[in-house]
Amino acid sequence: MSHSYIRHSAALLVLAALLGSPLFAFDTYWHSECSRKVGEQFGFTEHAWKIMQLGNFSPDFFGPVSEYAAKSPAFPIPGLDQYQANNPQVRGAALFLHFDNLNRELQGNSDFDYIFSHLLQQTQALLAGYNQMKVDERVRKTLTLVTLGAALHAVQDFYSHSDWIHNDFDATDVKTVRSAGGVRAPTWFEFRARYDDPAKWPFQLHSGIYPPLGGERYTHTHMNHDNSRLGYPEAEDPGPLMRPQAEYHNAGPVPARGDDASDLAHQQLAVDTAAAASIEFVRKVEENAEAKKAIESAKVWNLTAKDARLAKELDAGFYTAMAISCAAGKWDGDDPAGSRGVICRSVLGRRLNSVSSVGSQLESEILGLATSILMPAALRFTGMFWDVHGQYHILEHLAEGFGSASGHYQFPKK
Repeated sequence: MSHSYIRHSAALLVLAALLGSPLFAFDTYWHSECSRKVGEQFGFTEHAWKIMQLGNFSPDFFGPVSEYAAKSPAFPIPGLDQYQANNPQVRGAALFLHFDNLNRELQGNSDFDYIFSHLLQQTQALLAGYNQMKVDERVRKTLTLVTLGAALHAVQDFYSHSDWIHNDFDATDVKTVRSAGGVRAPTWFEFRARYDDPAKWPFQLHSGIYPPLGGERYTHTHMNHDNSRLGYPEAEDPGPLMRPQAEYHNAGPVPARGDDASDLAHQQLAVDTAAAASIEFVRKVEENAEAKKAIESAKVWNLTAKDARLAKELDAGFYTAMAISCAAGKWDGDDPAGSRGVICRSVLGRRLNSVSSVGSQLESEILGLATSILMPAALRFTGMFWDVHGQYHILEHLAEGFGSASGHYQFPKK
């Protein structure tokens, strides 16, 4: 298969995935914020952070939403069926990188622990292995950043898709972390350092059942903290387009009460905990000297004049993906608040409001891109940052040890 065909099909998959079906992770804005904080903490260049962010998108882009899009008559995408047929392992592996309770098989604290330990081991092994590969240096750096981003997606989703932040950690020896920057729960590894055996922890974790099932409390819809208003359509109980889910989040140090302020504060607790956990995870990855070497090399990457094509691919792919998230209602829910709403309305209306009133440079650039080019044209420039998935099987390798080709978790027999 030609690289141009793979590139074209992968680009179409991105578009179809975002427009064709609900996604199932922190909304794009919040994944972006968590990953940006990782970049700032470790001194990543802007280019390196953005490539890592594209990797962070990949468990959603190549997840089950692509299957929906391929079968949907509303999105007759040429080549998408063939892309899936040629890359079934990518789609299958993506299932396991969200900490969802797939098929009710994520049953106990030890199962969560097994996923975390294997995800860390696989991330370290992959990054270390890239140092030994005989490839162009640009490919090596891309693999490092995309792999790290994809692993962080799973880490971040643990705090969105489970009831971790609903626990009363102040009743344990590992307290809620309060600082001038706000409040967060302890991370998985912080708690595990004090309580070694997860099976004996003073609480039982739950993660949302996916696909959601009617009559269940702990479904993905009820459990997740994906957007700041805690409102989602319920696949398990079809009805209104959007239903508030605060009743399932009335717990923990910052309970949601059903009003905008408390719902946002509760969701921010999940986001801030996920950001801290992302930084912690990179530190733990770097405990492997070879993995750290790979990160140190990739994080200082600046796409210079000789990389002009890659720079164009990166900018167009990154900003277009963010813009399409608005069309899919996955920037920060269907009706984003504040400046995030300004971005989406401007993107969807193809008009440039006052950029100065929007906020960050990132937000302004998204607006500028949306009003200056057509999205399908930009999607040509996905290039190497997506091609590496089909060629190097990044998601499949990350899920090794706990994911399987059958679509079921594989845990040690108890």
